[in-house]
This record gives sequence, structure tokens and C-alpha cells, in this order.
Amino acid sequence: MIDPNQVTNFNRTIAELQEFALFCAVVAGKSAHQQARKLEWFLDIGKGSPFEKIVQIDLMQRLKESKLGQYNRLYTIFKQIVFIDLETCTAEDLEAIPGIGQKTSRFFITHSRPNQNYAILDTHILAWLKSLGYNDIPKSTPAGKRYQEIEQLFLLEAKKRNMSAADLDLQIWKERSKKL
Repeated sequence: MIDPNQVTNFNRTIAELQEFALFCAVVAGKSAHQQARKLEWFLDIGKGSPFEKIVQIDLMQRLKESKLGQYNRLYTIFKQIVFIDLETCTAEDLEAIPGIGQKTSRFFITHSRPNQNYAILDTHILAWLKSLGYNDIPKSTPAGKRYQEIEQLFLLEAKKRNMSAADLDLQIWKERSKKL
């Protein structure tokens, strides 16, 4: 099972990368701990890697049984992500899958590969940036060029602290998620 408090791992096996990619998709807008448990239940069927399991089941039925939510979005993602090479894909490759945006693609890459310069602009990071005095920070994740502009602010703050984007992201998430 994915531990939301320990998501950074640069040495995952292919099966672990697959599970982490699915976790990145299911956690969007939901409780990380709760979704991790539901995903574990979802994957507790048959033998094989997570992607091998997905292609062998009635996906929509299993999604609903698992109570992961966002069924149509996850169905689309799960059906298409099985064709992605998770070891070499780019953020843009992942974002080409309907339902995966900048935040999700960057979450996967930042926490599965070393030395990545991406920001996962969730509500925790946005609130943290606002608390530092940055003006005009939205409450919810922006898209497109605005995402990239705010991403640069986060990366600047990581550099000031001599921290990787992955380490700073996880530190902020741990601190701020306790306050909710």
C-alpha cells in the first residue's frame, strides 16, 4: 500500500511505479490516506502487476466496488495509462491522458524520479505560498501558463531552502494536512 507520508521513492519496481501512478490519479481532490486504502482494495484481485490486473477485469464495476469515486475520470485514465512507459514518460505524455492534469503528472514524476524541477500545486502548496506573502495566488490549482508561473515561485522557494522540490512538497503537505 502507498504510504501518503512517504511518497518519495526513486527506486520503485515497475509494479510499484504502476501502483504509484494509479495512486496519483485517485488521490486528486480526495483524502490521501483514505484513497490509498481504497486503491489497495481495488488492486487486491488476481495475480500480476497493477496494469496487468486492470486489463483483465471489468474496470468500471471494480472502480464502483472500491468506492474510489470519480468513476468516469478514473476509468478513462486507467484504460489509457496502461500504455505509458512510466520509467521514461514526460509530464506532457501523462497530461495527454484525459483526466490527468499538470498537478497529477508532476506529482508522479517528482516523487518517482530524482532531481525533478516541478511543483505539485495543490491547496497546501498554494496556501503556503500565499502565507509567504506572494500575491494573487489562487485557492485551487490553476492551469496552463498560470500553473507554470506559480510553479516557478515554488521552485525558487525550494532553492532558497536548499531543498529538492520533492522534499519541500512532502514537508509542506505533512505540516498543512495535519491542520485540516
